[in-house]
Amino acid sequence: MALPLGFVNVMFISTSTVTLLVSLLALINYSQTSQHSQGTGAGRPNFIVLFADDIGWGDLGANWNPNKSSNTPNLDQLAAGGIRFTDFHAGASVCTPSRAALLTARLGLRTGVVHNFEVRSIGGLPLNETTFAETFKAAGYKTGMIGKWHLGVHGHYHPHYRGFDYYFGLPYSNDMGCLDHTGFDIPSCGPCKRDNKTLSYAIEHSSNDLTCEEKNALPLYENSKIIEQPTDIYSLSERYAGKIHEFIVNSSNSEQPFLLYVAFAHMHTPLAHAKTFTNTSHGVYGDTLRELDDVIGKIVTTVRDVGKENDTLIWFTGGGGSSGKLTLWEAGHREPSLAYWPGHIPAGHVTNSLLSSMDIYPTMAAIAGVTMPKYRKYDGIDVSNVLFNKEEIKERALFHPNSRTAGSYGQLDGIRLGKYKAVYETGGTPECGGKRGPPTRHDPPLIFNLDKDPAEKHALDNTSEEYNTVHTAMKNALDFVMEDIHKDNTTTVDYRQDPSGAPCCNPKHVVCRCKD
Repeated sequence: MALPLGFVNVMFISTSTVTLLVSLLALINYSQTSQHSQGTGAGRPNFIVLFADDIGWGDLGANWNPNKSSNTPNLDQLAAGGIRFTDFHAGASVCTPSRAALLTARLGLRTGVVHNFEVRSIGGLPLNETTFAETFKAAGYKTGMIGKWHLGVHGHYHPHYRGFDYYFGLPYSNDMGCLDHTGFDIPSCGPCKRDNKTLSYAIEHSSNDLTCEEKNALPLYENSKIIEQPTDIYSLSERYAGKIHEFIVNSSNSEQPFLLYVAFAHMHTPLAHAKTFTNTSHGVYGDTLRELDDVIGKIVTTVRDVGKENDTLIWFTGGGGSSGKLTLWEAGHREPSLAYWPGHIPAGHVTNSLLSSMDIYPTMAAIAGVTMPKYRKYDGIDVSNVLFNKEEIKERALFHPNSRTAGSYGQLDGIRLGKYKAVYETGGTPECGGKRGPPTRHDPPLIFNLDKDPAEKHALDNTSEEYNTVHTAMKNALDFVMEDIHKDNTTTVDYRQDPSGAPCCNPKHVVCRCKD
């Protein structure tokens, strides 16, 4: 849960010893009914949410030096024309939970979504959880999604039934199925099998007994139909750009406002890009990043060409996914982020406000004057004043769930309280070479002052007055949110797996091939 400004008040008094005074002031106000409608006279604004996969904070050139060339020139231009967030965090550091948090504005301990769904999963984001697409569709918006879903596709868990009028994309990560033309990954997987074994061969074997070349090929959906399996990931971004263009152009011809959610495959492995981007930077990763940025540039151009630039809020950020980000350290969940809306968001503003991807849903709802579902608690807050009025939100608590490191799934083992961060669990995360650091439980936790130590190298002395004061405040905040979750309407997720849950357009082939 993200305790809003006013819940935690952090203040320093300079004496011979720096003393931290922390007071827990008021109970959290979950009401998201404030109206900050910034729509034009023609009606409510459009929204485009851009969500990159596995992108790092430092991948955004503007985060390093906005005056130098980078691999993200289009994103850098958006940052220069809008607001850039330096302390923005994903709701989790792994694929499925980060997407559930974004779409519901709720932590995994509330939604039940605490780890990834698999290829054979028969469940998904619980049907009693409401996505922002469902909320905005009910409010009269045209809704679309392009890209990676990873919240279940079996039955009514499919995005076409979760509020999106149109869907085109992958059901899960691009490394969760074999490919004919493989991308760059460590370890790598060979091309999909082309022999005449039937799917019954795969069903008779557990997923662990099959080679990666024998597992279900990566499918590509349009609405509820698989149109390609395996997917050609080298042309995927280009096709995404085409579908995004069609959706925006078609939507612009209607008086109905639109909400578009784009969840890119980039920068998740295996990396792949069109030949046009080969050698445009200093390696495969940079070339792929260039392609991602190019698609975003085309989105902005389309919005501008249809005359909707001043009526459309574009919000870019990212979420975790690969084993390299399964961590509670800042690199696992701090994301590049920016928002762009000419005439509404002051151009060139940079904020150090402590924000979360879970804030996007409540903020959009407040701006559009849309009421969010009642009878549940939200961890995101309306940050409209940060966007429009340069308000700074720093004295706030954010909770970072454990995402498959040592410990328990979804457990709140990372806590931000203003400039301080507590880490209760370290180690256990697999590195690219397969090595793992020893899992270690820290109780009392490691506490860092991120203003002085953003790399989290030097924990505070746990015998100091500063540490003990912060630790007490951290414990109080954690106790409060856990009690709040206990009283909330929470959900249990069906994480069962069955071969029938795997997307397959051709049961007559071992990898479900339906293209030559």
